[in-house]
Amino acid sequence: MGIKERRDRERTAVRERIIEAAEQIAANKDWDAVTIRAVAAAVEYSPALIYEYFKNKDEILLALMRQGFGRLHEALMKVADAAQTPATAVEGLGLAYWAFALESPTLYQLMHGLRGVPFGTNQTPPEAHACFEDLRVPIERLMAAAGTHESRDSEEQADLYWAFLHGLVSLCMNQRIKGGPKRASTLVHRLARDFIQSCTTPTVASKT
Repeated sequence: MGIKERRDRERTAVRERIIEAAEQIAANKDWDAVTIRAVAAAVEYSPALIYEYFKNKDEILLALMRQGFGRLHEALMKVADAAQTPATAVEGLGLAYWAFALESPTLYQLMHGLRGVPFGTNQTPPEAHACFEDLRVPIERLMAAAGTHESRDSEEQADLYWAFLHGLVSLCMNQRIKGGPKRASTLVHRLARDFIQSCTTPTVASKT
């Protein structure tokens, strides 16, 4: 390994340590506790060194947000690849989304709460766009197999599915669901089944 390659690897390792430290601080306290000084203390570096890798706290959080969507994408892809039918894929993706949010609540909150990050535009982080496609493609296949909707509707249906799942996750995280996570898990199953039925039921336009 050459000197440049070694330095690049070392820089990547330090960058990852900084990102991991920010996530750990937030998990132990909250996102307001994540500061350059706090991160520097956690990795035992000076604040000046942190600024060599990230220009400010928001840049650290953006990197962590993208990492979170990357992890979610990997989880969703595993489900999609293992599914035997579009229906089982759509249901499994909903359950995997729920499981990810439940296992990584602090990270999930950052992924959907970081200000100044555009969604639904050309500036959407590629990792987030990949997660949307993980949902959209099986939904498109589900509707195509049922022959009940135009394929272009798959984007709207994916938006709805994501919104339903995110809404249930958010309510549960804020203790707004009776019965807490246990009952909410059963609601996720019902949500997935009802959504699949709605995608495979002929619309009024297709009946006429």
